[in-house]
Order: sequence, then C-alpha cells, then structure tokens
Amino acid sequence: MNWKLFNFSKGHLLLCPFFIALIGCVNPGPTIQEYNLAEVALRSAKDSEAKRYAPKVFSQARRYMRKAERAYKDRYYSRSEEYFKKSRYYSEKAENIARVKMFKQGEVAP
Repeated sequence: MNWKLFNFSKGHLLLCPFFIALIGCVNPGPTIQEYNLAEVALRSAKDSEAKRYAPKVFSQARRYMRKAERAYKDRYYSRSEEYFKKSRYYSEKAENIARVKMFKQGEVAP
C-alpha cells in the first residue's frame, strides 16, 4: 500500500468540510445601490411635503427605512434590501399623493 497517497487523501478529507463551511458562511454583501435609491426617494418625498399631505404612507416609508438600516447594520443584507425596496415604494407613493393633493388644492407642486 502506498502510504504517501493515503496520507495525502486523508488530509484532504479533513480540510474539505472546513472549506465547505467557510464558503457557506459568506454573505452576498451590502446593498449600497438600494440604500441610495431608498434614501433619495425618502428625501424627495420629504421635500414634496408628503408628511403633511400623505402622513400614513410617509410614516410607513420612514418605518421601513429604519428597519432596513437596522438590518443592514446587523448584516442581514437580504432582509435589508427587501426593506429598502419597500421604503422606496412607499416614499414614491407618498410623494405622488402629495403632488396630486397639492395640484387639486391649486398649489404649485414643486
């Protein structure tokens, strides 16, 4: 029996589970683009006075933004990406509602 070959394969058998575990623990990485889009949408909704004209929808957008930032800080990147998308959706919705209400009242929408 060739002992060199046996020792070589035995060493690989010990390292293989280690590398599989190491690869399994890798996160996809931060979602910077979704964060930026959600932040800009929230800022735009704030500038269009969505807090005054669409308070419920605007507060939902802020709530999702806080949840996303907390999940991002805790390194739950897939969850934070989902929350950033929801925040962006509600921010855009609040901005649209605010602009429509301003237009109906005769104010000039910015």
